[in-house]
Amino acid sequence: MKLTVEKDNGETEVFQNIADLYIAYQQEDTVFVKDIQRFSTRVTVRSHSWGANVRELVKEVQQSLVELQDFLRGQRNGGSS
Repeated sequence: MKLTVEKDNGETEVFQNIADLYIAYQQEDTVFVKDIQRFSTRVTVRSHSWGANVRELVKEVQQSLVELQDFLRGQRNGGSS
């Protein structure tokens, strides 16, 4: 597999002969909530994986789950992360 990454400055970096790939990302968007007539931040977390080494992918997914749980726990407890 070949992976091409385009950076914010327009530069690209190419990785070749990739056997396993796991991508997890978090995006924050500002949205207007009609019910309360205010702007709010909506957090979207998604992940994608490709590869042959399932055991390693499972480890990555478990780590991402722990990180997501920590993030949600912080949100519940009034954290700003």
